[in-house]
Amino acid sequence: MTSPPDLRTLIAEVVREVVADLAGPAPAAAAPPAPVTATPAPPAGVAGAEHVTPPQLRERVEAVRIADDADLDRFARQLLALFENPKNRQDLRAGRLRFRLEGGTTSAVPQTRPVQRIDSGAVTERQVKAAAEAGRRLVLGRRAVLTPLARERARALGVPIEKER
Repeated sequence: MTSPPDLRTLIAEVVREVVADLAGPAPAAAAPPAPVTATPAPPAGVAGAEHVTPPQLRERVEAVRIADDADLDRFARQLLALFENPKNRQDLRAGRLRFRLEGGTTSAVPQTRPVQRIDSGAVTERQVKAAAEAGRRLVLGRRAVLTPLARERARALGVPIEKER
């Protein structure tokens, strides 16, 4: 499966493309956005302690769960909807609205899926497709060989594969 850094890179590329398409061509002499710094609140008991950080300096971090293609599509559509609002668009461009992946690593093999064990022979696309339809993960024995096309199909269908050592 895809490791978290690869998934993050893929998501960042998709987000850049979607935002670039919506924003249009960038000006040639565009400067990078200035870093956002929050104004520290005065200590308690001091005049003005009720001061709140101005709305333009607040940062928002939204958790995003992306486990499969449907989640990625849903996130891209959510991003498009956010970009329609001028304030959200400014926050996105300035880095005040950020996203983080929810739940840590997504590359761990879920142990809740039932196992389909293959001890020997070639593992084909057909076997991977059958495992995906049954909601199973594949465990390959020492004498089992995974074909390249089966490996690609497993990635596309999200079928976890373990190889015994």
